[in-house]
Amino acid sequence: MIGTFEVESLVGRGEVLGNVTGGTLEEIFKSICSKAKLPQGLEADAVVTELMDREKVLSTAVGNGIAIPHPRKPLFSREEDSMIVVAYLNQPLDMQAPDVKKVYAMFILLSSSSQFHIKALANLAKLIKNEEFRKGLQVKPPKEQLLELIRKVTQGN
Repeated sequence: MIGTFEVESLVGRGEVLGNVTGGTLEEIFKSICSKAKLPQGLEADAVVTELMDREKVLSTAVGNGIAIPHPRKPLFSREEDSMIVVAYLNQPLDMQAPDVKKVYAMFILLSSSSQFHIKALANLAKLIKNEEFRKGLQVKPPKEQLLELIRKVTQGN
């Protein structure tokens, strides 16, 4: 059993966006942030800037076609506003992943505190290491199917 109880609720609070377009990482982030329902008071442009600043430090591509973009600092204070926005790219993007595979799926983590952020990142990383999860993700499932896949994998089938 994988300890990823937070991931299901975070994806549940966020959105799953399909066929995200853009030729550059910034265009993709702009597309995602313009479509995502962000917490009140959080502007899409501010999120794009923070995500791009983080990518300049080190790519968030983790391999197997997956990236976990996230700001370097919390952007809001209420824990209940924390979320993961999942985005399936229309065209896979080279993000200098360790395995050199192009990214087709992004899990954008937006959290309220550094401690919460680290815990959620660790849980998401555990989930992404699961082969059954990665295989299920390749079909780019919509939100309810993705949540079901997360439940299946985290509950040990």
